[in-house]
Amino acid sequence: MLEALPRANPNLSEDWMILVFLASLIGLAYTRRVHPTRIQRLWNSAWNIRTMRQTIREEPNTPRANLIFNTSFYLQAALVIYCALKYSNHNWFSLRGLGFYLILVVGVFSVYLIKRLSIRLIKFVADADFGLGEYEYAVFMMNRLLGILIVPISMLIVYSPTVFLPHIFFGGLTLVSILLIYRLLRSLMTALELGVAPFYILFYICTLEILPTAIGIRMVLAF
Repeated sequence: MLEALPRANPNLSEDWMILVFLASLIGLAYTRRVHPTRIQRLWNSAWNIRTMRQTIREEPNTPRANLIFNTSFYLQAALVIYCALKYSNHNWFSLRGLGFYLILVVGVFSVYLIKRLSIRLIKFVADADFGLGEYEYAVFMMNRLLGILIVPISMLIVYSPTVFLPHIFFGGLTLVSILLIYRLLRSLMTALELGVAPFYILFYICTLEILPTAIGIRMVLAF
């Protein structure tokens, strides 16, 4: 009697991934209930600089909502990276499962921790703001927005048949690139309005955009 061969997994899903989605969805639902205008305010702040500046002044009123949005971003961004590595079958991808995913979460968190500390250090050394406070807020505000927008994208990546993944990855990468370029351009315009010299703007880009990302990637590759 012939034994049935195990059917190949048609997608990238693993049992523990549903817990990641539940954590994000429960957090967003809680925020929607307790702070019903917060998501709309976040969206408006992302596209209207005057609304963002007003929100900065009122920010101490909703620290819990920001923590939930930031956590959703770290969880979902790490999940997308995990799926991309699993799909591409990198030779160094020797670790698998929940343990490796948690390493990626720490890696993503570390990138933005380094970015935040770098901004604070530059402000301390220069003994001036130079618009860096607003830049710091814009960075994490865009992350909070991505923490919401990326949830359906990561669901598609995890549960869609692998044949569709190149198109989904491309669409997600395009969305993230547009948001990051928009954030960078708006920050540059703010710096120019404040009279920051082009040399320092280039220095900010290298130090605050490129260096933390490179360090985070190096940390992940080390595993």
